[in-house]
Amino acid sequence: MSTFGAANLLKDISNQVTHRLLTDPASTMPLSHASAKMDSYDTLTMSFSIPYIMLLEPEPADVVFMSREGFRLWNDPVSAQSSHPADGKQTVRSLDNLGGIRRTVDAINEDGDIKASAVVEKRAGKTVTITMSGPSTAILTERAKILRQYYEIGIDHVGIDTFQLLDSQGKLQPNVRDQLEAVAAYTSATIFVTKVLDPSLKPQNPSPLELEDIWKPYHILAYGDLDSIAFAKTRLALLIDEMNGLFIDRMTVPLSLHPLLAGRDQVNFQKVTQDTGTKLYTPTLFPCVHSSMDESHARRDYDEIYIVGQETDVDSAREMIEALTRKMPVFSKDFVIPFAKIDFLLLRSLDKLEELSRQNGAFIQFPHLGASRSLVRVQCPSHIFVEKTIRSIAKLVCDVYSAGYWIHEGRADDKGYLIQPRNLPPVSAIREALERISSTSGADISFLKCTFDVIGDGEAAKSAVSQIRGLPFWPSESHQVRFRIELSVDQREFIAGKKNGKINRIMSTAHVWIKFEPFSEYNFFVDLVSPNYAAALFGMQLLEEELPAEISFYIPEAYHRSIIGTGGQQIQTLMRKYNVFVKFSNAFEQVSDLGIVSRIDNVVVRCPAKNAESLLPAKNEIHEIVQYLESQQNNVSQSQQQALPSQQHGHHHHNSHSYPAQSTQSHAAYPPTRR
Repeated sequence: MSTFGAANLLKDISNQVTHRLLTDPASTMPLSHASAKMDSYDTLTMSFSIPYIMLLEPEPADVVFMSREGFRLWNDPVSAQSSHPADGKQTVRSLDNLGGIRRTVDAINEDGDIKASAVVEKRAGKTVTITMSGPSTAILTERAKILRQYYEIGIDHVGIDTFQLLDSQGKLQPNVRDQLEAVAAYTSATIFVTKVLDPSLKPQNPSPLELEDIWKPYHILAYGDLDSIAFAKTRLALLIDEMNGLFIDRMTVPLSLHPLLAGRDQVNFQKVTQDTGTKLYTPTLFPCVHSSMDESHARRDYDEIYIVGQETDVDSAREMIEALTRKMPVFSKDFVIPFAKIDFLLLRSLDKLEELSRQNGAFIQFPHLGASRSLVRVQCPSHIFVEKTIRSIAKLVCDVYSAGYWIHEGRADDKGYLIQPRNLPPVSAIREALERISSTSGADISFLKCTFDVIGDGEAAKSAVSQIRGLPFWPSESHQVRFRIELSVDQREFIAGKKNGKINRIMSTAHVWIKFEPFSEYNFFVDLVSPNYAAALFGMQLLEEELPAEISFYIPEAYHRSIIGTGGQQIQTLMRKYNVFVKFSNAFEQVSDLGIVSRIDNVVVRCPAKNAESLLPAKNEIHEIVQYLESQQNNVSQSQQQALPSQQHGHHHHNSHSYPAQSTQSHAAYPPTRR
């Protein structure tokens, strides 16, 4: 995973932090805590961790078939415990995701200017820690090269019946063997056919179709990087469909339209398959963001959609998709994320990004891992969902912290710059320390000119800074600590409090300095700085307790005014009861060309993180109010229906049910009043 460049951090420290400490009247820090002018230590040391994945081949006794060049990209044999205890130990093949990284690290060391290493730590969350030392510009270039060699690996499978696989003598049918070899060659995946399915490959809550697949007598397994096994599973499923006599058609639709056509939570595609009795296969949502195990693989077509079923049904499904494609509106927008955080998301949150894409029917285009580019594009069939998707991604980014820890002697030179320590530790000691801290914390760390730069999730960043504080290199030196977090702009007033009350209280209580920095249309930075590690940590604890926790859900807009109550009294009472903030919006439901209604969350309940357990009870009480209102409406409707016969005979009975007049708008939001 990438880190912020140390040079950029130094510029940021000198241009932002120092200036503020000297000029901000709210700051109580003395001049001696200004950032140091550090220009005597030119070696950059960097350590970062990436996920490590290792797979073992299936039990040889269970294997019916293996593709001809299956082990070409695998590692040397390793000794592993057989799943059959009576067999004792046996030699099996292993596959991991470090092939390209190992080759790149070896090439870096051969050049001689940079010393690099890759150490696998299987106990601490299965990571590999990359550590490098050398000239700053060269280190940043080589880091990008290493990240561009990263890929995830996995296993996917499809079930197959005995009669489809074996001939009358119980041997593998030659035509099946040929087709499996063709799939392996096209996708660069290793293909096995086994008699049993490993329990780890069984979904926790399988659908009826998945259950049927699991209970097949044989299983075709595809091992490889994520792109390879996605293509392999599609072609293996098509192979089974062809054996079952189904008709297969292929459509070419730009990949950027696939999530839009599928709809939110795949509802459009589900309607197509339900109405026509067909199956749809689409490729991966995020192709090529990672590297590939086999750079020589055949060119893959990411624009293909396969439709499988009876021929007339397939034709109907194709017509529905083509009609949807012609009418599909397209809205897109670009936004910026710091490239270090893009790398973080692509390494550790790809599954969350895929879920966001499916939930919102959104195409999300990221640069590839290690590209050092910050532009992300989102495309949706509605500008509402473009904004919703971007804000959801921005919230994921807010989980990534950065921190700075820099050392000085506690005194300034005649120009006002803090003096850095005279005794610098050897590079080898710094390398060893950073490798250990990165491995145990999971954070990325760099060191240049007495400055440590850290990036990771909240716990990882705080753990790394804590371990840096404990290093023995400068026991008598002074230090300065900065934590930087990112928040959504719509949370700015919430975190600041009335007249910046929350922030001022934290600063005075913890003796830290906090500053808001604008960043983008969606997010802003919160910097917390202190000349004391313990104070910075205490300040972060207080700040995190005030960070917003929220839950959103859908309530029909017809009920908003009644829930709010006259003058906002009812919602005020609820907010005081749970110490939460409730906001209603008038977001519109979306209707697709297939007639499917897509509901948008239009109620947000928010509170400080320290009170997060109140969110669900507050939501439940709002739903109880809605249920009561619905029951009242049903009673009124039934009474009106009973009155109709008498009205027809001239008897006019008046039966009405009305709510108190409302003086608020349905989009109003009322903050809780202080007791």
